Amino acid sequence: MPYGGNELTYASPNIEDYTLDHIRYVHLDKGQRGHLVPTQRLGALELLHMVLIQLDIPSLTAFRRVNRRATSIVDLVPQYKAITTHAPVTLWGIFTIGTGRWISCQDLYEKLSTAECESCGDFGGYLYLITCCRVCFLCFTVKADYLPLRQADATRKFGLDRSHLENLPTMKTVPGYYSPREIKLRDRLTLVDYRAARRTGIAIHGSESKMNEHSVHIQAKKLEKYNLRRSKHTAGAANPNPRRPRTEDEFDGYSSNPKRFVAIVRAPFLNPGATSLEWGFHCSACRSHHYNRPLHWRRKFTKDSLKAHIEECGEIVDGKHVRQQLI
Repeated sequence: MPYGGNELTYASPNIEDYTLDHIRYVHLDKGQRGHLVPTQRLGALELLHMVLIQLDIPSLTAFRRVNRRATSIVDLVPQYKAITTHAPVTLWGIFTIGTGRWISCQDLYEKLSTAECESCGDFGGYLYLITCCRVCFLCFTVKADYLPLRQADATRKFGLDRSHLENLPTMKTVPGYYSPREIKLRDRLTLVDYRAARRTGIAIHGSESKMNEHSVHIQAKKLEKYNLRRSKHTAGAANPNPRRPRTEDEFDGYSSNPKRFVAIVRAPFLNPGATSLEWGFHCSACRSHHYNRPLHWRRKFTKDSLKAHIEECGEIVDGKHVRQQLI
């Protein structure tokens, strides 16, 4: 049986992850104005395409809407055409959560044309749309880099103030159900990219240790003020009790934390050498809910990476990995 065949692999577990792309979305405008072949030169078309793909997503879309000629020119950009044809939900997600100013058409196309998770190298079946990263399930549900923070938490954790957040990648959540536990988010929250906020904090304070010291110092001062106000508060007074400042991170919950799913969409690998999209597949021998690498049941593979997995863990016999005994 060839790699990728039904006996060795299966497409997906019988579970829904409820990422952003499960939210119902309207279809993108794919050029309802109609196409016009450009009748005059705007410089070499290839050069113009090279310029256009470097634009951030909102700027490219704004140019496309200028007139029918601009629509035709953008729709002829190979990278843009590949995205709208094979992964339109990625554009919808970027527009919906408002992260397009930090992502160019070229950035998005390159991530769609890359198979590996940026953190671990496994097949990454998802995109993290705040900063456009290719990720796998095991990384985006565990690593801090893919847990966007409330603005108040970002300022507290990394010793920032509101002015520092103005130019950092942020998003607006879409109300809906998220994570395999289908936890509902009701409000549109503004969340900040963890990695960008952390880098900014380190840059401002000079080092990670100094950043942490500053954060602890500020939290101690806020807690001291809170205790002072609370001690002066009279029982039964009209004013409510002062609110205790948060000094610890929210409970994470990892794969059940809806904030880990609000910027995630499933995304195929646009393999230039393949005739169809690659969504990855799971190893049938790891299906028995193993929870540790290299046998974790959530890992996904391509044909090439499955070969490496079998070399590492053993051939699949009767639905299990079997290592050959050396004689």
